[in-house]
This record gives sequence, C-alpha cells and structure tokens, in this order.
Amino acid sequence: MFPVLTLACALLGFVAGLGLPRPIHLLLAQGAGPGPRSPVAGPVAGPVVAATGRYGPLPVAALTGLVCALLAWRLGPGLDLLAFLVLAVAGVTLAIVDVRTLRLPDPVLLVTLATGLTLLGMESLALGDFTAYRRALLGGLTLAGYHLCLAALSRGSLGMGDVKLAGVLGIHLTWLGWGVLVTGAFLAFLLAGLTAGLLVSVGRARRGSRLPFGPWLLLGALGGVLCGAELSRLHLAW
Repeated sequence: MFPVLTLACALLGFVAGLGLPRPIHLLLAQGAGPGPRSPVAGPVAGPVVAATGRYGPLPVAALTGLVCALLAWRLGPGLDLLAFLVLAVAGVTLAIVDVRTLRLPDPVLLVTLATGLTLLGMESLALGDFTAYRRALLGGLTLAGYHLCLAALSRGSLGMGDVKLAGVLGIHLTWLGWGVLVTGAFLAFLLAGLTAGLLVSVGRARRGSRLPFGPWLLLGALGGVLCGAELSRLHLAW
C-alpha cells in the first residue's frame, strides 16, 4: 500500500536490528540468575532454548526489518506507525530474551509503554481527537487485567512479565480497534496452545514444562494488526 514507506521502514528496522545483539546478550546475562520467571507452564524445555542458538546481527536485523516493513505496509504514515516500530524493535528483543530466560525485562517494557503512550498521545493531539487514545488506554487495562486474572488462577503458570506485556500490547492493538485486540489475544493463545501440544506430542516437552508466552503474545499482536480488522468485519457479517 505504501511501497516507499515500507521499504524505508524495512531498512530502518534492519539497521536497528543490527544494534540489538549486544543489549540482548546483556539482558540474557542479567536474566541468567535466580528469581521470578515468566512461564506458561513449568522448567523450560531444553530444545526450545537450544533452538534459538546464538543471536548474530544479521538474523536479528532481518527479523526486525521484516516486522517493521509489515507494520509500515499495514498502517501507513503517522506517529502511530512510529509507536508500532518502537514496539517492533522492543518485541524482537523481548521475544528472544523470553525464549532464553523465561523473563520479560521491566526496563524494555517500561520504555516501550512510555514511548507508545507519548507517540499515540501526540498523534491524537495532532488529529484533535482523543477517542482512539481513550480506547487504547481502556484496551490496555482490559488485556492486562484479563492476564492478571489468569496469572492468579493459574498458580504461577503465567508470569507478571506476561501481564505487563499484555498491557503494552493492549494499548497498541486497541488503538486500531477492539476487533484488532480480540484477534491478537485469540491468536496468541491459539499459537501458544498449538505449539505446546506439538512439543508434548513429539516428546520435546512434558506436561508442566515451562514455555515462554511472550513470543506468542507478540506474534498474536502482529497477526491482529495485519488482519484483525478484516477478520472482525467478516465475523460481524457472518
């Protein structure tokens, strides 16, 4: 839809991704010690951790560039796009750290939250309409509250890092609409459940094995941005 913008954001994401391995390794080192984790269900499955390998600059940069390109293609120009690009860079970092350590670092989450609130607020101010901003705040609280209830009921199988990430993603997704939020949340649980079932069925994990949920929250959110509005319209038409 926006070929020049998409190409520019792909390049921007690639360049940003080239600088991510060092902070990722620092976060991995900080997350290697004892402390609360962000599990989906019990000790992390070795194969999942081993599959991530070492994070060189090119694979991380390629992934970041791809996500940024998809967001630019979908959203078009605006300060809201910039907020989503920051989320994309942070999301790649969070996903990798969560896979390796079952942690979602607070500094990355807080910076992403503050940046998103600021840029989306500036976009609302520029448009002279705060309807989407108020909806985004309500959506963030709703998704965070829902995951907080799940964390309380699941006896530690869902971590507070997941709850905080859900709040950040909820703000961004609901900025685009309630249907985008619902689609993103549904895809996250669907993908996480299918992956856990597959790992158990092939013997790569056991019932109660700890698996990261953050990457699925992020991937579900990306799916919500890319196709949530269309799926919502189809559902309402049906």
